[in-house]
Amino acid sequence: MAFLPFPLSTRTFAALAVLTVPAMAAAPVGGGGNSTAPVTTNRIESLTLSSGGVAEIHRRAQVDGKGIVRIDVPLAQVDDILKSLVIRDAGGQVGGLILDGLSPVEETFGRLPFRPEDMGSLPALAAALQGVKIRVSSGGRTIEGMSLGVSNQAVTEGPITRNEQWVSVMTDTGQAQTLRMGADATLDILDAAMRDKLQQAAEVSGRGRTDTVRSIAIELSGKGERAVDIDYVVAAPVWKTAYRLMTTDQNTARLQAWAVLENASGEDWNGVTVTLSSGAPVMFSQALLERHWNTRQQLAVSASTATPGRLDNTAQTDAVRAEMAESAPAKRASSARAFAAPPPPPAPAPMMASAPISAPAGDTISQEGQTSASYRLPTPVTLQAGRTLSIPFIDAELPSERLSVFQPERRSVHPIAAVLMKNNTKSSLPPGILTVYHAQDGHVGDAQMPALPAGEERMASFAEDRKVTVTTESKPQEQITQVVLADGVLRATRLTRLATTYAIKGAADAPRTVLVEHQRRNGWTFTSDALTGATPSHHRLRTTVAAGGTAKIEAVAERSDVQQMTLLDADANALFRWSGNAADPKTAAQLKELAERRARLTQADAELEALGTEQEEAVANQGRIRENLSAVPADSSLGQRYTKALGEEEDRIAEIGKRRQQALSKVQTLRKELTAALTKT
Repeated sequence: MAFLPFPLSTRTFAALAVLTVPAMAAAPVGGGGNSTAPVTTNRIESLTLSSGGVAEIHRRAQVDGKGIVRIDVPLAQVDDILKSLVIRDAGGQVGGLILDGLSPVEETFGRLPFRPEDMGSLPALAAALQGVKIRVSSGGRTIEGMSLGVSNQAVTEGPITRNEQWVSVMTDTGQAQTLRMGADATLDILDAAMRDKLQQAAEVSGRGRTDTVRSIAIELSGKGERAVDIDYVVAAPVWKTAYRLMTTDQNTARLQAWAVLENASGEDWNGVTVTLSSGAPVMFSQALLERHWNTRQQLAVSASTATPGRLDNTAQTDAVRAEMAESAPAKRASSARAFAAPPPPPAPAPMMASAPISAPAGDTISQEGQTSASYRLPTPVTLQAGRTLSIPFIDAELPSERLSVFQPERRSVHPIAAVLMKNNTKSSLPPGILTVYHAQDGHVGDAQMPALPAGEERMASFAEDRKVTVTTESKPQEQITQVVLADGVLRATRLTRLATTYAIKGAADAPRTVLVEHQRRNGWTFTSDALTGATPSHHRLRTTVAAGGTAKIEAVAERSDVQQMTLLDADANALFRWSGNAADPKTAAQLKELAERRARLTQADAELEALGTEQEEAVANQGRIRENLSAVPADSSLGQRYTKALGEEEDRIAEIGKRRQQALSKVQTLRKELTAALTKT
């Protein structure tokens, strides 16, 4: 398969295509120093196509003195131009922009007595011209005078009913006349002013049916002949990048980048300097031409009266008049300062934009910016509207390496074939689709080319390498690595270990360089003899497998967690377990002693609780005996029996209380001993 080699420095670009904004014409001011007549020109100096879906247009107009530069642009892009227009006039100032509103038809008919639909019917027009002097002729008869209106009359002739329109006029003599307006009716508007308005409305209405263009008039003031630069940004189809990569068995690959451009402007472009910009700009749009009305709160009309001022019924004394005369000049001066008009603001400086970059024809000129990379095509672009062309703009030899990349999350035992490329050019490579060729095998697959900054490496995967098999085995382990006692608190360090083994069976016909992408775990430490690099999401493990051979990659991820426990609250079984896990003999002995003390205390607590239960049962039994005794005579044999049992139960309760007091004392002693032992840890 033949590749498409070309040196960009010697390639001739013929009939190159470019995506442009649908802007039509810029008009420089011609004539003398005070001329205001615009002259149309179609000259666009250059444009920059952004991967963000916009185009920056640069125009230039020659101006002499003051005047108007006019640009005719599509209505759909007026908002973008109003948002982004930048004018650079080194010898003058910008007065402003003037253009028609969004609805010139509505604005025109809003001042007229008729509507657009009235112009298509003579009866409707005559009715709308009520009060205007007209002449109407129909059926060989003519009437002339001020229009009074038009009436509809239903006329029935047999089974058929039809509507007739009758116009009424008042003649100059004051006589009212009517005339049926038939199919041959003619209407003359005798009022010259109204006739001109009707003609103007017809022209506006006609343009409104194809209202897709706005003429923007840029007012400039200045002196002398000079060049005025005009830049603006409008929406445009996104330009695309399609890569071709020719790989070999060596450690280099040839990369060609082709830009796919569409001329969707609706006009032809001739000799336009084109720059391709790759980045991720933030883009907004806003309806600046559309009118937005704020809803205001309606206030009710209020009427009120005020208390009249105090009646001035005394004469002013001379002393007061003198005081007023002395202070009046100062007060007038203060008042003049307070209400004086503010000084005029300084004249605004001319708007500035980045100057276009000039470069000789030849290779593509690349330039690296802070957030984007740009590529200036070496030859001006010429293409008819509506056509598409793909043009090469990068041709470079890149360091590369063929790899078999195993990604466990794909849930496949086979790795994917990939090529690792390093961008050794001076600018970033934009993202795009990548078609991969091999010098002997031809097309081997497609890949997604990520954005590749200068000096960095990226992998592009294009096929599954089914000749290589990788199996994965993971063994999780946990162990206590350290137990520390301090201030009555046990702190244990638990080590969680995940050992993963990748067993690789190589291809039978050729060696392979296998790269395993092992997923990273936050908070875990990772070790492997095969570790060669990492990405924000994966560790990269590399090994070489001979033809028909096997290999293994060992990877270990570890994480330490500290568990904390208050010893006073720990039970004996937990303390015995921790004593068995403690690696330090002294700590193990301390924990064993604490466990034994906790066990004795637990047993004493149980004995105390059992005595309490026994005492409660004895008291309940004593109460039952008292109830039975009260139900029988005291001198009866049963009463004497209950009396004896009551005494025995009383002695038993006293004995239980004595033993319970001893058990409580034992518990208190053991608890103090346990607390004292904890303070020594």
